[in-house]
Amino acid sequence: MGSYAKAIMTGFICRLCSEQKKKVIHLYSGKAKKLALMKKIKLLPITIDKYDNLPKTVCEQCIERLEIQYNLVLKIKKSNAIQRSHRLFHSNGRCPVECPLHGIHDSNWAGLDTDEL
Repeated sequence: MGSYAKAIMTGFICRLCSEQKKKVIHLYSGKAKKLALMKKIKLLPITIDKYDNLPKTVCEQCIERLEIQYNLVLKIKKSNAIQRSHRLFHSNGRCPVECPLHGIHDSNWAGLDTDEL
């Protein structure tokens, strides 16, 4: 009979980092749904099938990293949308009140010609 400490428990292997962890969350649990894990994992270059034979758990450290990545992607998408709409308002080179970036000035950029950037 082998040692329990040396046994590999597939239920405790993280799907994302492949490390054995004591605390994991099952991808199809209520807690995972509350954290929107599957939605956030879709940003990654992997596919997860409910019926594949790979681990269905994610460790807390990977969840934290996933949350940071997800927030960054959301921020980038929001910034991109603001910048695109900002460009639509500038037919004459002035920033009208309707522009989402109207009144936002960075002292480091103020007065610089775009060719200097």
